[in-house]
Amino acid sequence: MKFLHDVWYTFLRHLRNDLREPVWMFFGMIQPLIWLLLFTQLFQNVAAVPGFPTSSYIEFFAPGLIVMLAVFGPAYAGFEVLSDIYHGVLEKTLVTPVNRYALITGSAINWALGLALRVLIVFSIAYAMGVEVVTGFGGVLLTILIVTLLGLGFFGLSNALILVTKSETPLVVTANLATMPLMFLSSVMAPSEFTPEWIRIAMKLNPVNYAVEAVRPLFLSGFDWTKILVSLTVLGIFSTLGITTATLALRKFGE
Repeated sequence: MKFLHDVWYTFLRHLRNDLREPVWMFFGMIQPLIWLLLFTQLFQNVAAVPGFPTSSYIEFFAPGLIVMLAVFGPAYAGFEVLSDIYHGVLEKTLVTPVNRYALITGSAINWALGLALRVLIVFSIAYAMGVEVVTGFGGVLLTILIVTLLGLGFFGLSNALILVTKSETPLVVTANLATMPLMFLSSVMAPSEFTPEWIRIAMKLNPVNYAVEAVRPLFLSGFDWTKILVSLTVLGIFSTLGITTATLALRKFGE
């Protein structure tokens, strides 16, 4: 019961901070929205290429872009921890009997809910632009689950990096260097069949691609349970790895 109480307290604290400055909650949406509104118009004729899976590029691109919300926002989640470090909040919290796992879990739940909200907002805008989910409400919920698992992995790694380095520079450099390769070494922008062999090999090591490959059929064709189960397995491991790494880093920070 104490663990749940600590999780609830941590969640409420972070939620209040987000509601106090809601602009930061949606900061990770700026770039995806620009891409959705402009990039899809720029490359709309790509859908006319023989073998392209859809007749509209935005229908192909939107699912991948929604997945990328799990990278654009959570990759910078460590800044909230850094603020707590700079203001002495984290050190004061760690001298209390609060459960260390609860600190990460409560914060992760808050980030997961925020990410789910951003997914719904971007989906609503994409829907207004003509994008539909053929699997209906169930497909939307499954999309949110897959994107959230991916986001939790990056959330944990971002927090761990801040807790280890206690500086914003490594996080900024790492996030900026990783975001574009994660996007380009996946099928976000183009079908895997259109990419060179070495990129298809790299896709197998990229958690983003597993999310995209599971989410896109939910929009275009239906439930592909093989891809969904593979994605949930890989992303479940990835999210567990991220959260565990953050928790271990927090325990090390408090020693």
